[in-house]
Amino acid sequence: MTIADRIRNRRVELGLSVDDLANLLQKNRATVYRYESNYIKSYSPDVLESLAKALQTTPAYFYGYDEENEGSEIDPEIHIVSGMMETMTKEQKQQVIDLVRILMKK
Repeated sequence: MTIADRIRNRRVELGLSVDDLANLLQKNRATVYRYESNYIKSYSPDVLESLAKALQTTPAYFYGYDEENEGSEIDPEIHIVSGMMETMTKEQKQQVIDLVRILMKK
């Protein structure tokens, strides 16, 4: 299941229309349709945070982490960082890796 599927499913589960969610997010309905259509390949943390608040869940939910998956070996934060890195240049990715290495030494 994709992030877009989870957004749509959660909206429907809460009984919200596309317009309802658009109003909660202070966006237009076309934006919500884009969120729900798999058109967007990488969601910013700010967008996921706003969606999570409007849909009464957590950003981790959109990556498939819920009560059933609490014991999963991979933290949701890793998926968030991975999603962010998809839009970075090779140089930016290397900077992130270098920074993590520095932090690991502390």
